[in-house]
Amino acid sequence: MTLLLSLVAIVSLLALHRVCKRQKLSPPPLRMPLIAAVAIPALTLISERVSFSGLPVLQQALEAAITLLWSISLIRLLNWGLLQIPAELGWWKPTAKILRDLLTLAIITAVTLVVIHRDFSVNLVGLATTSAVVTAVIGLAAQETLKNLFAGISLQVDSPFEEGDWIDLGFTRGVVTSLHLMTTRIRGLDGSITVVPNSRITMEGLRRFKPNEPVGQMIDLGLDYSLPPSQAIQLLQRSLQTNRKVLRHPQPKVWVEAFADSSITYRLLTWQGSAPEMPQLKSDVLEQVWYALHRIDQSIPYPVRDIRTEPVPARLPSSAVNPGQKQRLLACTDIFGHLSDQQLGALAANASCQSFAPGETVVRQGERGDSLFLVVSGSLDVFQASGTNPARSLPGQQVASLHSSDIFGEMALCTGEARSASVVCNNECVLIEIERKHLLPLLEEHPEILETMGTIIAARRQELKALKENRAENRRLALIARMQRLFSLTGQDE
Repeated sequence: MTLLLSLVAIVSLLALHRVCKRQKLSPPPLRMPLIAAVAIPALTLISERVSFSGLPVLQQALEAAITLLWSISLIRLLNWGLLQIPAELGWWKPTAKILRDLLTLAIITAVTLVVIHRDFSVNLVGLATTSAVVTAVIGLAAQETLKNLFAGISLQVDSPFEEGDWIDLGFTRGVVTSLHLMTTRIRGLDGSITVVPNSRITMEGLRRFKPNEPVGQMIDLGLDYSLPPSQAIQLLQRSLQTNRKVLRHPQPKVWVEAFADSSITYRLLTWQGSAPEMPQLKSDVLEQVWYALHRIDQSIPYPVRDIRTEPVPARLPSSAVNPGQKQRLLACTDIFGHLSDQQLGALAANASCQSFAPGETVVRQGERGDSLFLVVSGSLDVFQASGTNPARSLPGQQVASLHSSDIFGEMALCTGEARSASVVCNNECVLIEIERKHLLPLLEEHPEILETMGTIIAARRQELKALKENRAENRRLALIARMQRLFSLTGQDE
């Protein structure tokens, strides 16, 4: 009878194993159940023979072995059938393998103690006391091992990463090939396997990247102080946009990180398809930036000790504007176009040329000013804010845009009035600034110039006033048209 049951159990296990393989489920544990199915009939036969020989101790041992074999086999099958398979079928959340193994070990230990106590009348209290002493000794002698063990249990339960994930531990990085109770194995880019104790992972932390998901990377790069930040950011953005490995979404970003001893540090945020591409992408970006810098006669700076009596000025775009260019630009304006070449030359020699960053406010509404500005390059927006204290309010509504050869700030220069609007740079701008003190020598020699300038400025103010009135009239007509449409629709509904 026992032999027949064993054959049925073997056939059933093999059939179940084959079905699970076809359904792509975890197969049942075969080793212990098959050993039990083969060994139990043999041990039963031996036990029956021993019972007639008058050896009760041997018979008890055989019966205990039979009980333990089928108990352990049944426990392993129940672990597989109740905890593993339902989770794979999606009935509930998967249980960590380490928890399943610990639960199995605890139940097997309990069953073993019960069998020993029942069949051999062993005092479990004394055994537990002895085990506690042994456990304390082992715990003191193997603290690091136990730390790794409990860290492995924590990693299994918390699951901060899985096999196949790319992780960065600081001292090593690569793909997780396996996670065990004591150690984690990581395959690096060079193919080597790094065995890391689990306690070190839990203490130092990690960065995890899922396979085949977009990954961000920070790249710090130092560029020379002679290259203005606006131009440097544009150059770096072009280099990122032309790299085929850099993803367009999310969009790469560049910003100024710090002013270092010998360079301005820029931080680049790039996105690539997967974590293993990070080193190669960084190499490609740095290589392309090097060539882009050399095309504009720039280079990567390095620390140099140099004694200078005066600082070396940065090569801003404004430094390329010479007095002759200033004179030609002033001659193209309606305010200074009537001046002679000699007068324009004297004014251009005194005027300063300044560079402004994108987003920088050149003049602010409500503030006092004694200078006007001529746009050499770039574009600016003009904002007007309403309120009792516009200087402290938000920029307000955009009312105009300024481009090359446009002038602003002449009212404050000539009348001493507060600025009537705020002017903000859209991009890097080069402006010629003419202060009141620059005009004084010219006006002292030629007082008639003041009358001509006053006439021109008055005409410009009248044009601006007419433009505002025209805008107000257009807004009034648009409001009336909307009201007419509204009431005509209401009349149709009625």
